[in-house]
Amino acid sequence: MYRPIPSSLPLAAFLACLSLSAAQAQVTSNLDDLPQAKSAPSTKKPTSTPHPAGRAARKTGTRSSSVTTPAAAKTSAAAPAKSAPTHTTVPGVPAAPPPPVVIPPPFVPVQIHPPVPPADVTAVADAASHTAPLPDGGMRVLFPSGSEALNADSLKALQDYGTELSRHPEQRILLIAHATLPGDDVSMPRRIALARALAVRSIFIHAGVATTRLYPRALGRPDAGDSAPADRLDVVIETNPVDTPAPSANGMPK
Repeated sequence: MYRPIPSSLPLAAFLACLSLSAAQAQVTSNLDDLPQAKSAPSTKKPTSTPHPAGRAARKTGTRSSSVTTPAAAKTSAAAPAKSAPTHTTVPGVPAAPPPPVVIPPPFVPVQIHPPVPPADVTAVADAASHTAPLPDGGMRVLFPSGSEALNADSLKALQDYGTELSRHPEQRILLIAHATLPGDDVSMPRRIALARALAVRSIFIHAGVATTRLYPRALGRPDAGDSAPADRLDVVIETNPVDTPAPSANGMPK
């Protein structure tokens, strides 16, 4: 049924009624169609509910040690209980050490080779070498420049001297060799000195001197202040040191 708008109602009031009706329509829309916000995870730690007996003990001011929470009961049940040591006596010390282990011989024959002796030194007829005694009982061998060759007389003198040294096992023999060459080369003089020391060593070994008593030393060029002949080998005799007992606390040897 058509109702005419009263002429007494202002136009502004009519428009205000229309705006209020539109606002109510927006507020009363369906809320299920709106997006839902995700809730953030809580960072608060869960509070543990105290045991009634613990609350009673805190109220009275006493401390109860027999009351345990379920978590503490599980922890105590999981931990193994420490048992007391079962050893009641100290094990005895053996009176003697165990016997040494005896290694059985090999089941196959093993050939043992003796040490290879050094090569024989042969005399050179035209070698300009000669020997001379030293004041301390040693011997000096003079060689031609740049060579380790020995003539027959020098070879015979060294063989006789080596036979005499073999009768004194308490002595050790130093073979101090020098050599020189024109120029400033350092390596070649040492090589020549080493060849001379090894030649005299070979002669002494064939004469019966043990290899553990021979100490060759190839020094090469002599020092600037050395007045002895440059191409030489000195056989120096030393006595092995004697082991002396260490003194005791009162100063007397043990």
